[in-house]
Amino acid sequence: MRQEGSWRPGDAQLGWIIENRVDEAYILSWPGQLETYVPLHDTGGYDRARAPLGSYDFRLDQIKGTASVYLKNQVEIGFTTAALHPHRNLDFTFVDFHLPTRDLVDPAWLVPCEKLAEVCTRTGSGRNHGPRWLFTADRSGLARDRAAKYQVGVRELAAARRWSILPANSAVAGVSPNPVEIGSFFERHFDAAFLEAASGDEVLMAAAPDNVGRHRLACSKESGRWASIAIHGSAATNSTQLIQANIHAATFFPHPRHYILVQHYDRGRAEWYPWSWFMPSTDFAKLASGKGPYLLFTTTLNPQRVNRWLPYRIPTNTAATAFQSVLRRSASRRAA
Repeated sequence: MRQEGSWRPGDAQLGWIIENRVDEAYILSWPGQLETYVPLHDTGGYDRARAPLGSYDFRLDQIKGTASVYLKNQVEIGFTTAALHPHRNLDFTFVDFHLPTRDLVDPAWLVPCEKLAEVCTRTGSGRNHGPRWLFTADRSGLARDRAAKYQVGVRELAAARRWSILPANSAVAGVSPNPVEIGSFFERHFDAAFLEAASGDEVLMAAAPDNVGRHRLACSKESGRWASIAIHGSAATNSTQLIQANIHAATFFPHPRHYILVQHYDRGRAEWYPWSWFMPSTDFAKLASGKGPYLLFTTTLNPQRVNRWLPYRIPTNTAATAFQSVLRRSASRRAA
């Protein structure tokens, strides 16, 4: 056994630990439920997206941490910004991780990305890795360096994020009745299709934990615009060839840029049903049935029958590209 405090993770492990410690700090410091999204690929310049439950007021994080302290109280972090597209909802979070206690040390620094050049020193450019920066700060709380005004307590990070609403005090009750494995099956299928069709501008994030009613969040690096999606699947049919998706009403918050996707996988034939249903959550709110804890989507697999969901039917193999197209449309409207 190694002596206490001598353990040192590799850089990748340390980054993962620090990001999860920051997640913990947010969860513990916000007096309500937060939605947290984690990128499925680490090349987009975002480490997290967060919003109070149901608010759609997303704040994006780029998290930089160190376990080394220079001089006495000096924190130094070198990093590159290969995919940086500055906009007002993206902040850099700089934190110090103390190896002996295996926890974050106060203070943290929350720097708006648009102020990065005022706080950090540009030290060059790495080949294919974008500008190289050096963040330096005194953690004593007495210094008046460039980073001083961005100091914030680790347990106050959530309060410092400028969210536009206060959270509800009551916790969200209930969990999805669908087995976790079935939900993951549909979500991972969507992930693979999305990443296969991605242009390089999109960052796809997964909700963590996956209990907020929105399974994926996509952001545009260039514009900062977003769209979210709830992915629901059916793997069973009844004698009338009806399928059903149950959406928990307690975590359903309609928004024009939040979408619902419903798909079906035929277990008996081991194949995907060729049609899926993709719609804005605002339309779903008008058409779904149910007044209890669930909103119900019910439709038939019989192509000869017509019902209210027919206008939202799309080929299953286009579901990911349909979602990417609404992300691009929202960005182009902003540009116009």
